[in-house]
Amino acid sequence: MVRREVLAKRLEQLNLSIEKINRYRHLTEEEFLADEIAQDVVEYNLFIAINMIVDMATHIVVDNNMGRPQKMADAFDILYREKLISKQQKDIFQKMVGFRNILSHEYLKIDKKIVFAIMKKHLDYFKNFILMVNENFMPKQEL
Repeated sequence: MVRREVLAKRLEQLNLSIEKINRYRHLTEEEFLADEIAQDVVEYNLFIAINMIVDMATHIVVDNNMGRPQKMADAFDILYREKLISKQQKDIFQKMVGFRNILSHEYLKIDKKIVFAIMKKHLDYFKNFILMVNENFMPKQEL
């Protein structure tokens, strides 16, 4: 059984990271590429956000006896198999894990244009993950 307090803490951190990224979404690509502080904030918070979805996915899979992920991306295969996420979401989340590894280990190879594109076009994937967690694993609010 999923420990909701574990998910709640990670959801809170994920929302906080998305809020921090959103502070820079108004920038044009040219402005973003010229602003090292904006790049640092967005990259760091993407790293944290990806870690949060990986942690939650793994927690959900393991605590619900759905399987034992061996690698970071494996939990998304299992969530897809269990029909909790779509194939498109699975593929995107697994690419995010690869991007997270670049942010973590290969910082000299970070393509700032990709960071900008993720910030501008792909934050909805995080929001969709939040919705999936809330709908399936968090207590329903009393009216």
